[in-house]
Amino acid sequence: MAILDNNGLTGLLGELVIRRFKAGKKIVQTSPRQYKQTKNTKEASKLFGYGSSLASEIRHQLASVTNKFHDPGMVNRFSSPVRAVLTHCYDKQAKVYTFEEGSFSRLAGFEFNVKSPLINFLWVKPVLVLDARTLKITIPEFKIPSQFTFPGRTNTCKVTISVSQINLNQGLTKHPFYYTFEIDSHTEDYPTRDILFEVDNECLCVVGIGLTYYTRTDGVTASYNSKSFNPANIIAAIITPGVYTEPIELPVSNRTYAKEWTDDHRLKL
Repeated sequence: MAILDNNGLTGLLGELVIRRFKAGKKIVQTSPRQYKQTKNTKEASKLFGYGSSLASEIRHQLASVTNKFHDPGMVNRFSSPVRAVLTHCYDKQAKVYTFEEGSFSRLAGFEFNVKSPLINFLWVKPVLVLDARTLKITIPEFKIPSQFTFPGRTNTCKVTISVSQINLNQGLTKHPFYYTFEIDSHTEDYPTRDILFEVDNECLCVVGIGLTYYTRTDGVTASYNSKSFNPANIIAAIITPGVYTEPIELPVSNRTYAKEWTDDHRLKL
């Protein structure tokens, strides 16, 4: 119901809401409506939530490669392909998700900062191979400066490779693995490097790589990376085969080891 006073109408008038604003001005808006969700819209809403939660967890686990220096639109850019994968892998009739090894392959090559794409600095492409439970990441031989670029006056780069592990069927997460090494601008040739990780069965493994540049002069080290410059992307994303087996907790001095996996109900699909 609208009220008429010396200042004119305010309140609800039909489908319109009239309210006072600053400096004696008024705003007219349509009144809020309540919509009854259908079965399909409820499923779509639930899937949207799953996708957002999963994308958030992957970003969290790869924080060591992104340094949280991403472009402003990265969160939405990354959530979109994650939701697309979940939509594609969801059977609406059976109401189950079915994932294969390459279901999340479209995440490969995703750049976390479009202002400084990693592909503009590392000109060789890392390769991932899964053999049983061994995840091998190979960085091919490269030369400086033709295949690896140092920006500005930087002369040192720390390369960080991180592997996330998320069990989507059980709704479990595990602390990510990471591996680092340094590249010196004065070293011309870098041989092929193989990096091995032992991963668990039945989990989503997303492998990220990030470059953190420094300038070292007379024992003083200054970081170069910032929100507008932070090369980092995803090398690969795979679902490991097999069936997850919960590890046995072993007692030690009347205590037990901390659980390797952490429950996260948001990720249980």
